[in-house]
Amino acid sequence: MRRLTAFLLLFVFAAPLAAKQDRNYEIGQVWAFETAPVDDGALIKIQEIEFIGPDDAPMEVFHISMIGVNYSPVPGNDVVQHLPVSRETLDMSVTSLVSSDRDFPDHGEGVAMWREANGGVFTISLAEIAEVLRESYAQM
Repeated sequence: MRRLTAFLLLFVFAAPLAAKQDRNYEIGQVWAFETAPVDDGALIKIQEIEFIGPDDAPMEVFHISMIGVNYSPVPGNDVVQHLPVSRETLDMSVTSLVSSDRDFPDHGEGVAMWREANGGVFTISLAEIAEVLRESYAQM
């Protein structure tokens, strides 16, 4: 009986995680995501999807733009043009696909700079990325 209970608990808690892993992300989608209260209403848009790295172990990269993240005391500084994130970042962060007519910034310049610099990819949650932005801006 103890094994059955443990198995059922594992299944109950693992099932929502599995559902998140099965999401199909597509260019143009706008997602709400788990945020700090200060960022309530923040959204991301998937701008591009590509694979990088070796052919035998490519990594899927999602180039996103983010709006509504309050990282600066300057009004209107709530837009992030480009962030390269992993599937894991999206899976642990997004909460719902939304319909939005809000404007997102052009991401092209950010992607070009990222490629030129052979930039990295975020693997932490979007809420953690927002906190890193706040901390970085506070140190300026």
